[in-house]
Parts: sequence; structure tokens; C-alpha cells
Amino acid sequence: MKRISKIKLQAFTLPFLLTLVYACSPKLYVDENKRYQAGTLSETQIDSLHAFLKQNERLALKDTIIIKYDFNKDDCWKDLSYQNAEFLNNVRWAFQKNIQEKAEARPKVVIYQYREKGESFSPIKSKGLEIETDSGFLRKLLFKEITTCGTSAIILPDGKFLLVKSDPQFSALILNAKDIELKLQENLVR
Repeated sequence: MKRISKIKLQAFTLPFLLTLVYACSPKLYVDENKRYQAGTLSETQIDSLHAFLKQNERLALKDTIIIKYDFNKDDCWKDLSYQNAEFLNNVRWAFQKNIQEKAEARPKVVIYQYREKGESFSPIKSKGLEIETDSGFLRKLLFKEITTCGTSAIILPDGKFLLVKSDPQFSALILNAKDIELKLQENLVR
């Protein structure tokens, strides 16, 4: 009888532990149907977000907000860890140049880059004045789920938002207004 109980306990414990490990691990979204999440911020949340972002003196708040958020201990860019400093600076520079070009092409959009507090970031995300450290506000408001390669958020003036999970290349920037509206509609009904 004890043996049967022990087997049952083991049968329960292993799936429980696997589920716990899975739930606590960063998610990597590659399936386009699961990669997007939509929602709506309340008026109070929008006001709080605006107040928080206004603390960033480098950028002026605009109608539409796009935020790229990276998580501590993410190994998304780990393959570049062995590269020399010049190569890393060139990649970082190309990444930032792309963001600047996208921002210039969209006068009503402001693009922020934030990362979670911590010390363990890829060489691409560890340096640069353009990447701000979140006090925890954004993590609580929008970036609740830790994802591999970070998550991007597109927040419209009416409070609707679209999260693009596992977004290493900041592909949220290539979505135009029509794409964003379509993704919002598809994901708000789920």
C-alpha cells in the first residue's frame, strides 16, 4: 500500500515540478498567433504611464508610444558574447540607427527603450544612453510576462495596446497603423 502511495506521489510531483519550472521560465514566442497580446489601459493607467515617461528627458511624449522592454538574465543575444568590442558597438549602433530612422518617419510616435533592473544583460543591451532602466513601473503595468528576447508594446492614444512578445529585432517598429489595428482586433476578441 505504501508503495502505491509513493508511486502516486512521484507521479504527481514530477509533472508539478515541470509545470512550475515551465511557468517560471522566460517564454519564447515564435508562433505568430500566440506572439501578440492586446488590451486596454484605463484612463488612470494612461495618466500614470504618461507621468512616468515624462521623467525621461531625452524624449518628448507623443500620441502613440512604442516601448521595447528587455528582461534581466535574458540570453537572447548570448551568441554575440564572444564577439569583440568593435563588432558589438557596430551592432548596437546599427540597432539604434534603425530605431532613429523609424522614429523620424513617424512624427506622431515616440519610441522608448527600457530594461528591467539587473546586471545580467547581453552586450547589445547592456550599454548605451538610449536604454533606460525601469523602476518596476512598466514591468507591473505592461510587461508582466518574462519573455526571451524581450517584449515590445504599442500604446495608442485611446489606451489600447498591443504587446509583441519575443521581439529581439524590435519588429513592432515595422507594423504600420493598419497592421496594428488588425492585430488589436484579432487579439482583443480572444
